[in-house]
Amino acid sequence: HLFYVLLYGTVWGLAVQFFDVNSCLILIMDVESVKGSIASFKKQAKNKYAKLTGNEPEPEEERGLLADMTDEVDETCKDCLPKLTRTERFYAVCWCLVIGTGCQALALAMLGMHNIPAFAICYSLGTICSLSSPLFLFGPVYQVKNMFKKTRIFATIIMLAAIGLTLTAALVWKNVMLCLLFVCIQCLACIWYTLSFIPFARRIVSNCAAGMVDC
Repeated sequence: HLFYVLLYGTVWGLAVQFFDVNSCLILIMDVESVKGSIASFKKQAKNKYAKLTGNEPEPEEERGLLADMTDEVDETCKDCLPKLTRTERFYAVCWCLVIGTGCQALALAMLGMHNIPAFAICYSLGTICSLSSPLFLFGPVYQVKNMFKKTRIFATIIMLAAIGLTLTAALVWKNVMLCLLFVCIQCLACIWYTLSFIPFARRIVSNCAAGMVDC
């Protein structure tokens, strides 16, 4: 930028001495045109080099609604799975959520078959899989810091403790009622954790719950 400022100043000073104001303005427009041509040439050369080396950037139309989150994703995920593109990371998140939901649906089927150990394992794996999905976007360090922020640290601790106690009650203690109780706690903690990402969601839910109790 400093180079262009000095260039404009020099050209303007010389032009004022030898031409009128209109000619100076036309000259400035020519300089801008040259600058634009140079920038366009550099962009085309960069794109051709990227295509030759196999590092061609993703087209804008392929990103769609994900374009708004690209800056944050690139910043936090530059050291985590660097070979994955942004689109591939979002696909991985979606697959984690689908697998997590599938595990919990399978857990309900196991509960209907009175297979409590399988129910506890499937439901806990579903919770863990859904909880781990943002790892593909932001990396493990960012995810752990995000989980233990002041606004959601209690929900995180209760949820993790409930997962451990669910497995312990089903596999070690063989206690069905405790297993179901810890699953309910696990589910409520997961909901409260998720609501922390939605502005005012916790307050709205708390007010609705308080209104139901008063009724």
